[in-house]
Amino acid sequence: MGRAEADQRQSRPTARGWALAGAAGLVGILALAWVLGWFDGLPQHDQLVQWMRRDGIAGPLICIGIQFLQVVIFAIPGEITQFAAGYVFGAGWGFVYSIIGILCGAAFDFGFAKAVGRPVVERMIGAKKLARIDESLQSRKGHVAIFVVFLLPGTPKDAMSYAAGLSPLGLGRFLLLSVPARAPALLASTLFGSQAYDRNFTAMLWLGLGVVLLLASTAYYQWRRKTP
Repeated sequence: MGRAEADQRQSRPTARGWALAGAAGLVGILALAWVLGWFDGLPQHDQLVQWMRRDGIAGPLICIGIQFLQVVIFAIPGEITQFAAGYVFGAGWGFVYSIIGILCGAAFDFGFAKAVGRPVVERMIGAKKLARIDESLQSRKGHVAIFVVFLLPGTPKDAMSYAAGLSPLGLGRFLLLSVPARAPALLASTLFGSQAYDRNFTAMLWLGLGVVLLLASTAYYQWRRKTP
């Protein structure tokens, strides 16, 4: 065995150890924030708006952090946080700050799963759901399945982010498939928030109709998949 191979093998446990330490540290911070009640206002639109309106760079950083958390923690609804981003920063900057946070959150989910392994991920998202996602990832149209899951509303996006970390798929390719697919729904949410701030109810009505059509298309797609 060459020296380069030996060095590479020795570096793997170290890299895995750093990944586990970083994940454990972040989980510890999240647990402390939960105990202190910092997450109590996350599902509440008024509280989110108040936080994001902090002066200077604090507001955008809070927005990015909240979007990161809603990807990492299943219980936080992304639509509410994205709506609030559009309401405070407008559709453009609300979209930018949100996509940065979502990208970081998806990368964390992917890396965390790769670091802790399958048993931990199974306990987090359930063995049956993980098996279904594995099946779609391992199919000939695995890349298409990732794009479709992140494109359509109501699909298990966060679970897919964790499950993809257990697959042979690289982080770069996963982000290239998932982040652009999230963009249309994210833009719709921030646009809706922006128009709500401007009280442009006509635009909100058209956006709402577009969302309804997209949901109907999703239901039809799911029905066709299950129909033999």
